Amino acid sequence: MNFFPDPLSPEALKWRFDLDGSPPPGEESPNGEESPSTEKFIGQERAERALEFGLVMHGPDFNVFISGPPGTGRSTMCRSICERLARGRRVPDSIVYVQNYADPDRPLWLFFPTGLGRLFRDDMAALIVELRETIPKAFEDETHESRRKEVIDSAQEGQRLLYADLERRAREEGFALRSTQSGFSLIPLINGEPVTGETYDKLPEQEKEEINKKRLAFGEEITEFFKKVRPLEKNARSRLQELDKEIALTAVQGPADDLKEKYQDYKKVVAHLDAVQKHILDHLAPFRPSEEEPAGGLPSFLRKPQEEDPFRVYEVNVMVDNSDLDCAPVIYETNPTFNNLFGRIDRRAAFGTYSTDFTLVRAGSMISANGGYLILNTLDALTNPGVWPALKRAIRTRCVRIEDLGEMYGWTHGGIKPEPIPVNVKVILMGSPTLYYLLLRHDEDFGKLFKVKADFGATIERNEESLRDFRAFIEFHRKESDLLPFADGAVGRIIEESSRHVSHQGKLSARFSEMRELILEADHWARQSGAQEVSAEDVRRALDEQRFRADLLDERMREMIVEGSLMIDVEGAVVGQVNGLAVLDLGDYAFGKPSRITAQTFMGDKGVLNIERESKLSGNIHDKGVLILQGYLGGAYGQKRPLTLSASICFEQSYSGVDGDSASSTELYAIMSSLSGVPIKQGLAVTGSVNQRGEIQPIGGVNEKIEGFFEVCKEKGALTGEQGVLIPHQNVRNLMLREEVIAAVEEGRFRIYPIRTVEEGISVLTGVPAGERDPGTGEFPPDTIHGMVDAKLRAMFENLMRLRRRPGGEDEEEENAAPAPAEAPPAPDPPPPPPPPRRGRE
Repeated sequence: MNFFPDPLSPEALKWRFDLDGSPPPGEESPNGEESPSTEKFIGQERAERALEFGLVMHGPDFNVFISGPPGTGRSTMCRSICERLARGRRVPDSIVYVQNYADPDRPLWLFFPTGLGRLFRDDMAALIVELRETIPKAFEDETHESRRKEVIDSAQEGQRLLYADLERRAREEGFALRSTQSGFSLIPLINGEPVTGETYDKLPEQEKEEINKKRLAFGEEITEFFKKVRPLEKNARSRLQELDKEIALTAVQGPADDLKEKYQDYKKVVAHLDAVQKHILDHLAPFRPSEEEPAGGLPSFLRKPQEEDPFRVYEVNVMVDNSDLDCAPVIYETNPTFNNLFGRIDRRAAFGTYSTDFTLVRAGSMISANGGYLILNTLDALTNPGVWPALKRAIRTRCVRIEDLGEMYGWTHGGIKPEPIPVNVKVILMGSPTLYYLLLRHDEDFGKLFKVKADFGATIERNEESLRDFRAFIEFHRKESDLLPFADGAVGRIIEESSRHVSHQGKLSARFSEMRELILEADHWARQSGAQEVSAEDVRRALDEQRFRADLLDERMREMIVEGSLMIDVEGAVVGQVNGLAVLDLGDYAFGKPSRITAQTFMGDKGVLNIERESKLSGNIHDKGVLILQGYLGGAYGQKRPLTLSASICFEQSYSGVDGDSASSTELYAIMSSLSGVPIKQGLAVTGSVNQRGEIQPIGGVNEKIEGFFEVCKEKGALTGEQGVLIPHQNVRNLMLREEVIAAVEEGRFRIYPIRTVEEGISVLTGVPAGERDPGTGEFPPDTIHGMVDAKLRAMFENLMRLRRRPGGEDEEEENAAPAPAEAPPAPDPPPPPPPPRRGRE
C-alpha cells in the first residue's frame, strides 16, 4: 500500500478560464439559442420557473416567497418577471371615496375605469358650482315667492282665527288677552276696561281670589290654543320645505339626470348620485344666499367661528388614479409601515381640535397595487408593528380596511371607518431561507397563504452556457455603467474569481452583486492608471485592494506569529505537536489561521481528554470529533487487549470558542505521534475531519486555510520546500488558490497533499510508513507508526496490569503509577460559544 501520496500539481490548484473554449457573447450557442438578453437570469432556472408559476397562478393563496442569499438577483428577477407579466394585464380601475350620507362615519368606495375616477371628481365639482348658481336663482322667481306668501298667509290666517276665538272667550271670562315674549297674559276687566295694578290692589280679597280662579281655569284654554297652533306652524314649515324642494328640484334634477345617464353603467355610482340629489334637497341652506352681517357688527373675537365647508360632503376623493399607467402596477414597497402599506386617515386642525372626513383618506401600497403585484421584504414586514397580521388578513379576506394602527390594538377609538376596499394583489415576499422555515414552522397561516417558494441558489453550474451568459453579464454592466472595454484576460480573471467565491472548480457564484462591484472597481483602477481598457492586472489589483481594506486582523495575527507571541513552528519536527488550520469569518472577510495542537499520552484508562471541552471552550461538533477519535483508536489498537490509554489534547493559546470537526484528524495525528514517539514535521499543516474507520472527510474554507498557512510561512521566511498543507482529497475540486501560492508550488517551495486516510496523513507528516496489519499474525510491522503505537499501548497495558497485581491493591498501584491529571467531574454540555471574535471553523 502506498502511504505517501504525491503532492498536487500546479494545474490541480485552480480552474482557469479557457477563453477559446467559450463562445463570446452575441454569438449563437451550439443548440441554436441566441445569446442571453438583459432579461436572462444566469443559473436560476428553478427559481425562475417557480416565480412565474406563482405569479400567473390564480387564487389568493398562491402568493410567492422568494428565498435565497442577497446579491443573487432576487429583486432584479422578481421585478423583471412582474413587469413582463403586468404588460399583459389591463390597467386596473381607479378607486375613489365619497360621502356616505346615511352614515357619514363610514365613507363608501367607488370603482371607475382608468381616467374615469378623475373625470367623475371634476363632474361633481362642476355640478356643485352650477347648483350654487342655479338654486338661488330658482328661489328668486316671483312665482316661488307668491306661493311661499300663500302658504305663510294661510298659516297666519289660521292662527289669527284661533287667536280671535281665544280672545273672545277671554272677554267672556272677564279678561283681556295680551301677547308677551313668554306667551300670553290675562288682564282682568272691570266694566269692560282693563284693570290697572293700583286698581287691582284695591279690590277686595274675595274678588281677587275669584279672578285668580278664573285665570287658572283659563290657562287650560291657552294650552289648548297652543296645541292647535303648533300643527298649523308645522304644516306651514312642511309645506314651505316641500315648496323649496319642488323649486330646487327644477334646478337640480336636470344636471343630476345628465350625470346619471353618463354613469348609467355603474349602479353604485348612480345610487350615490341619487343620494347626492336627496341630500341637496334636504339641505338647501348652504345653496341659498346668506344674510349679510349688519355694519358695525360684533368684534372678530366674539363672532361665531366659521363652520366647515358645507359643500365638502359632495367632493370626490380620488385615492388611486391609474391614468398614467399602461398596464397593471408593480410596486416595490421599500418601507412597509402600517400606514404606507394599508393607507391612513389624515386629520385637519381647526379651532384647537382635530377632525377628519372621507376627503382625508389616503391609499397605501396594498390598494395602489390592486390588480397587479406587490413586492415586500419579509424582515421589514415582520418588524413593523401591526403589519404582518394585517397583511395576512388582507390576503385572506381579499380586502383592505383603512384604519389607524391604534384602533387595531384598541389604543384609540372614534374616527371614521371607511368601507373596506376589495383588492386582488399578488404578494411577493423576499427573505432568507431561515425566515422562510421559521414562518413555515411557527405561523400556521404562512404555508396557506404563500404556497409557492422560489428558491435562489448561491451557486450555478459551470458549463458552456453559464460561461457565455457570465460574459454577457459583464458586457451588459460595462455598457450600463459606461465602463472601459474589458480585455479577454480581465474577463477570464473575473470569471475565475466567481468560481473562487464559491470555492468550487465546477461552479460559479450566483451573487452577481459582488461580481458587479469587482467590475466597477477594476474599471476604477484602470482609469487611475490611464489605461484604455481593463486588463487582468487591473482586476488583480482590485482584488488585492479589497483584501487590503479588510485584512487588518489577519495581518495583526500574522505579525504576532512572526514575533513569537503566537507560537507556530514552520520548520523542524516535534513529537505530539501538529499545526492545525482554522478559518476566522468576519462576515465580509474570511482568512485562515494556523493553531498549534498538542497531545500528551500517558498510562491509564481515562481515554481522550478534550481540554477545550473541560474548559467550556468547545462546541458540540468539536466534542463529537474528539469522541470519534476514541472510536478509531479502539478499532485500530483495542482488538486484542483493552485500550489502556489516557491522553489530553489541546489547542494551544486558544482563548475563545472552538467548534467544528475539521481538526479531528489533526488531533489524531498528534496522539499517534505522542504514542509512537515519532516527531511530526512542523513545516506541514493539517485540515480534515476523520471518521471511525480512519477515512479523511472534506471540510470547508480550504482555500483560506491553505493561503493562511502559506502567508505565515512566507512572513517567517520559510518557504524551503518542506512546507505544505494536508487536505482531504475530496477538497481538491474546491481549490481556487491565489497565483502566489500556485507559483510557490510550481517552484517546489510549497506542497499540497490530497489525503484519503489517516495512514496516508501520518506517513506524510512523519516520513515513516503507517504500516499495515499482517493478515496472518494480526500484528503491525515494528518499524511503522502503527507498529510503534501498538507496541507502546501493549507496554502501557502490561505495566498497568503488573501494577494492579502487586500486593497492596489498587491504592499501592495508583500510588506507583505514572502521574496523571485528576479526573474532572462530569461537566454539563457547554453553552453556545460566544459571538466573534472566535474560531469559526477548525
